[in-house]
Amino acid sequence: MTKKLLIIILGILFHSCQEREKSNSVAQTAEKKKWDVEKLNNRAIQHLDTNKWDIKLFNQDIETYNKYSEIFQSYPLNKSPFPVAEYDYSVSSIPFSIEMDSTVFKGVRIGEYENPESEKIINKLTLLILTNDKGAEETTLVDSRNYPYLTAQGIFKVINNEFDWVFSASPDGFSTLLLNMKLFDLRFGETIIIYPQTDKSFLYEQIKDSPNNYGDFKDFKKSIMNNPKVKKQLMSEKNIK
Repeated sequence: MTKKLLIIILGILFHSCQEREKSNSVAQTAEKKKWDVEKLNNRAIQHLDTNKWDIKLFNQDIETYNKYSEIFQSYPLNKSPFPVAEYDYSVSSIPFSIEMDSTVFKGVRIGEYENPESEKIINKLTLLILTNDKGAEETTLVDSRNYPYLTAQGIFKVINNEFDWVFSASPDGFSTLLLNMKLFDLRFGETIIIYPQTDKSFLYEQIKDSPNNYGDFKDFKKSIMNNPKVKKQLMSEKNIK
């Protein structure tokens, strides 16, 4: 009886995972159809057409940059003002942390709103760094100016190192994270976990999961901490303390 019950539960869980993956797949397919190569090329041409530029936004960016240039220059890539064609696009950056006993992860979720009027966020990257320090410094800049591409960058500082990262997501399904010159192709997993080592190197994990698959972000965090590979790596004596 117990064995049958276990099989039924596993079957339900497997079906649930299939439904989540199917839902994400449908959304990604729809996005790819919306932005094929021809439409992306047309958008690139619009950016080069001075008649298409959002001049008001451009002037606003120049004013903001001149006022806060020191902050913009502190990121891995200096964010100088540049003109773009008019657009309507909202992006999201949500910092978070995971704490369990003496283990502390600091992280950030990068995403876009389903549409400018929606409150639903579609996460494109979830980045976690093992800091073991609640006060570890983290800064993030997410940018909508490259629409329909989603771009972001940031810095994580740990006790013995600094992690600079730059992220880019294309609407045709290709996205990358470049972190301290390590390239992650996010088609193979949108959750990246970094484990800084005492010798200033770092190890990493790439997981095919996303907060998009959970109704509550707390459940996603639990899944990370219960992941067998994460558990194993957290036992290493070479992780930063």
